[in-house]
Amino acid sequence: MRKFFQSARGIRLIPFAGALLVLLLFVGFGEMFLRYQADDLKNKQRMETIAHASLLRARTERELNSLLYLSSGLGSYLVVRNDSIKAKEVNDILAVLHRSSSHIRNFGVAIGYRLTFVYPLKGNEKAIGLHYPSQPQQWPVIKQIIESGQPALAGPVQLVQGGSGLIYRVPLFISGKYWGLLSTVIDTESFFMPIDEEFGEHRFEFAVRGKDGQGLGGEMVWGDAALFEDSRTFVQMVEVPGGNWAIGVRIRDGNLESSYAPAIRLLALLLGGLIAWMMYLLIRNRAELAHLAMYDQLTGLPNRNLFEDRVRMAFARQKRTPGQQCALLFLDLDGFKEINDNYGHRVGDLVLSISAERARNLMRQNDTVARWGGDEFIVLIENATQAAVDSYMRRLRERIEQPIDCDGTELKVGVSIGNVMYDETSGDLDEMLKMADHRMYADKDRRK
Repeated sequence: MRKFFQSARGIRLIPFAGALLVLLLFVGFGEMFLRYQADDLKNKQRMETIAHASLLRARTERELNSLLYLSSGLGSYLVVRNDSIKAKEVNDILAVLHRSSSHIRNFGVAIGYRLTFVYPLKGNEKAIGLHYPSQPQQWPVIKQIIESGQPALAGPVQLVQGGSGLIYRVPLFISGKYWGLLSTVIDTESFFMPIDEEFGEHRFEFAVRGKDGQGLGGEMVWGDAALFEDSRTFVQMVEVPGGNWAIGVRIRDGNLESSYAPAIRLLALLLGGLIAWMMYLLIRNRAELAHLAMYDQLTGLPNRNLFEDRVRMAFARQKRTPGQQCALLFLDLDGFKEINDNYGHRVGDLVLSISAERARNLMRQNDTVARWGGDEFIVLIENATQAAVDSYMRRLRERIEQPIDCDGTELKVGVSIGNVMYDETSGDLDEMLKMADHRMYADKDRRK
């Protein structure tokens, strides 16, 4: 019976494994489709992000250019009138320039290293007289601008008059010697907030890195620094006077899984489950048919077809190694007909199943017990001696003839056994069967 249950378990496991494989394939195909969709969406989002970053760069450059070159005329005036500068004329020019843009916090003119003119004065009083070398946060950048002779955009810096500003500084030289510094202070929040609000209406967020024009290696100019740590962020470089800024743009709803992903997964699961179930039924039916063709349905033992196939293989091995004997045993249950007639077929089937299990449990792994028909069994023993066969017959008889409990009723059957060794015949199965059958009946007569 153990072998029967193992075979039955195998019949169940093979269809189940096939069905599970089909289900996993469908689920895998569903995930592959979703992955393809996600990659496609990722590419689309990437293209949108790049396009958005280009628009943002253009907007930033346009705004900066409109601000940074407002003071170019004033620089020429200061160079020409350096020995006869009139405060009222300077303030008038600065007032006109200041009205040109709402982002300008103030203009400043430093003669030498001290800030001399500031417009508007209101709110910027603390900046008047500022001595640059005494400002440790600003002086290194100012010194670099003066030494290079090139304008540069610095900041954002904390202004002495309060607030944060981007400062565009233009060094002024007369006859090749440094004369002064023209500064345009851009209010940081006023400059970036309109851009943030304009682009904030879309699905994107941005940040700017590159304080003092140091690009990606610099500190933050605007926004969240964590944006640059996200792999989805596209970085666009923007040239500014004296260096560059890095603008990072990221799509806000970066979910790469489509809204109908749960429906696709459910569909793949249902469709895969349906086909897997059909596959399970098909394979199971085929396996059961194959099993029924080779095994006895009641006892789970090999039937005649499978037994004869194993005997042919055993005889082939016998011919290759004549020293290894094989033997056939023919078994018939004594008293089974009376049990079957008196207690019914259900009890008779139970007696057959238990007897078959007892016979199988005594066998070695390579030997075979088969049901020949009715209450007859046949045994193939390989690599056996007559002494081993006799011992097995004795133990087999003792085991089968033990009482069987059936719902409190003790039943008992006997067993008649006929055996034949391979070398007693010419090696023909029919001849061995006839000899074993004859000896079984002789044993039955003797036992009576």
